Amino acid sequence: MLRNLTKTIAVVVGSTLLATLAVNAFDFRDHYNTLLGGLLFSTQQFVENPCPENMAHVSQTLNPFCIDRYEVSTHEMCVYQDPKTIDESMYNLSNTSCVPVAEKGHIPWRHVNRDLAERACAQAGKRLPTPEEWFVAAFGTPDLPNGWSEDDCNVAHNRAEGVSETGAGKQCVSSVGAYDMIGNVWEWVEGTVNMGMYQNSILPKSGFVTEASLNGLAYTTGTGKSANYFNDRFWTDSTIEAGIMRGGYFNNYDDAGLYATYAASPVTFSGDALGFRCVVSPEK
Repeated sequence: MLRNLTKTIAVVVGSTLLATLAVNAFDFRDHYNTLLGGLLFSTQQFVENPCPENMAHVSQTLNPFCIDRYEVSTHEMCVYQDPKTIDESMYNLSNTSCVPVAEKGHIPWRHVNRDLAERACAQAGKRLPTPEEWFVAAFGTPDLPNGWSEDDCNVAHNRAEGVSETGAGKQCVSSVGAYDMIGNVWEWVEGTVNMGMYQNSILPKSGFVTEASLNGLAYTTGTGKSANYFNDRFWTDSTIEAGIMRGGYFNNYDDAGLYATYAASPVTFSGDALGFRCVVSPEK
């Protein structure tokens, strides 16, 4: 009898504990303050960021990676702190101590073509993101259609006359903690579009995004804006070999965004509204 009583008490206590923990888990989902909720939903608080300084860990993919939190600027060892021409960027990179750095409060490094952006990332032991990596890292960035303030993404001269300092818009941050993925400057990513073809797929004509692939690139486009894709626009030129830029810049207004892509300029293009950021595999 004592054995049966002990067994009954254990079952009752165990059931009560499980029920309590389950309630706590649901409670944590809304209030972030209970026991099992902390174990189930906040384990990342106890996991050290495996990425280098000022890089965000992107784990929502089969191959996790680290991405610069900010559009990169020039290291203090670079001769030209804010290059105004591609020649100045080339001169910077002739010094291997000149590397891109991701820091808040700096003007992004611009006037780089795609090859120079790749070279700059390589000098820092990194590389350019793929279109899919860029898209995953950018997910969650508020893609507003209008009413932009200084705290929002810089898509309508809402922080400065042109490009603004990195991280200046506290609302312009993605789910993983990357700033300015939308607006401020276009960002180079890996990949080339050959006569309208990308990875054996025919890209649509320029227009507003109406459907998109898993990498965030337009699958179909239309002449009218689509709220499902935040009014974002897609540009392409099927007559050239083009590089791929993502996100939009300070004068794109609601054309800029998570799905905004510019594949209408050659990889040799550079300009005042085009920058980049880098990625790297996380430290083991």
